[in-house]
Amino acid sequence: MIIMPLIILLGFVFAVMVVLFQRIMKQNVVLATRHLEEMGQDYAKKQQEIDIKLKETEHKCQDMILKAEEEAEQVKEKMIKEGTVERDRILDLAHHQSEDMIQQADKSRKMLLAEINDRISREATDKACELIRSTLPDKFKLDVHTHWVEELITGDFSHLDRLHIPKGAGEVKIASAFPLSDSQRKILRNKLKEVLGNEVDPKEEVESDLVAGVIIYIGSLVLDGSLRNKVQEQSKKM
Repeated sequence: MIIMPLIILLGFVFAVMVVLFQRIMKQNVVLATRHLEEMGQDYAKKQQEIDIKLKETEHKCQDMILKAEEEAEQVKEKMIKEGTVERDRILDLAHHQSEDMIQQADKSRKMLLAEINDRISREATDKACELIRSTLPDKFKLDVHTHWVEELITGDFSHLDRLHIPKGAGEVKIASAFPLSDSQRKILRNKLKEVLGNEVDPKEEVESDLVAGVIIYIGSLVLDGSLRNKVQEQSKKM
């Protein structure tokens, strides 16, 4: 009789315990599920944040790459530009240097040609004067010389006062193709006295290569009235 109530009581207690265990298990499952959901949401949030940061990083990397490419292109363009400028500068410098060299060469050529022409002219004049002096009779040359000096005295040398030669100009010398006659010497000394303002005793020299005429030296001033000089002047005009 006592066993049955005890069995019933045990069964009731077991049923209560089963119910309590089911309730506890259900609560734990709900809590665990909620915790998992929260963990999943947190993971999803963090994954979203990571994705956003990853995209931001990718954008930054792309920007850095683009900026680096732009800077590299600018550096490249600058180097090309500087290289072009340097090339143009070198070419321009070489062009100017070549022009200077050509101008210097042309100038040297002209100077050389002028020197050669002048030398040829002098040599030709000297040769012509030598031929005249060596082939013409002395009497004829003397007559030409006398006529030439008279024309100089009445012509070119008659205007010596216009030269404004300063006093004390230096030594006076007269070179003549033939010895001066007394009358020629007197006229020339009087003319020099008028010009210099004092008595002069010029040094006289005979230079037969003048062919005819005289040369008057007053210090550094040279008055060339020789036939040789006349021939030289005419040869330059030809």
